[in-house]
Amino acid sequence: MQKSLLIVFFSVFVAEVLGQPENRAIVDQDLEWFSVTSSIDLSRKFSLMVEGQFRYAHGFEPMQYQARTALDIKLGDHFVLTPIGYVYTWNYHYGRQPAVFENNEHRLWEQILYKHKLFGLVVTDHRLRLEQRFIQSHIVTPDDGVVYEGYKNRQFRVRYRFQARAPLNSRQIEAGTWFLGIYDEVFVSRGKTVTFHEPDQNRIFIGPGYQFTERLTVNLGFLYQMLIKANGAQQENNLGLQVMVTYNVKRKSGE
Repeated sequence: MQKSLLIVFFSVFVAEVLGQPENRAIVDQDLEWFSVTSSIDLSRKFSLMVEGQFRYAHGFEPMQYQARTALDIKLGDHFVLTPIGYVYTWNYHYGRQPAVFENNEHRLWEQILYKHKLFGLVVTDHRLRLEQRFIQSHIVTPDDGVVYEGYKNRQFRVRYRFQARAPLNSRQIEAGTWFLGIYDEVFVSRGKTVTFHEPDQNRIFIGPGYQFTERLTVNLGFLYQMLIKANGAQQENNLGLQVMVTYNVKRKSGE
């Protein structure tokens, strides 16, 4: 049942993308994304997530930087709830479709994560995330002046991600294990300034990874990003490298 729902979901998304209007301006660009993520155990149930994202495109032009944090609550063996998260985003002019203004963003978010294994071997998770976005706004006056309106542009976004990691030289992912990682994430946005209300972004990743220790894991590979701008008239097809470093701070046994 779960597999069938995933097939239907992604089939609908692909149909939307293939049915895109011919008058949309589409550009192809390279990208280079790097992230460092850490989960710091506060107790057996609670942990603090901190993350830095460093994103580049079109020949290592700065695209976006992010500082993210969140409180995670472990609910049994399969579920993790994030009741509150925060991220600040620095946006830059980049690529062949640069934005008029570099509008930064405050963002609140919540999510639920469901983890399980396939065939007792492949570690998978389903992540549903809700985001409340507060983006800087600038307007151009009739005399070509610019008025800054603060973080006035408010948007709401829903994200769903499926992720899987399959060990390559062991029965489970542990210290000394090579693995293959994949994920597919789909985005849908809403807001007064959003005129395109269908899935407007898709990220697909595949690449090898290695777990060095219980705490340190590195995953790198190819990332494809399809991004439709809020006006629905512009689209980026970005393909390149993504490197994800994870370092977790675990509690000692008995603490």
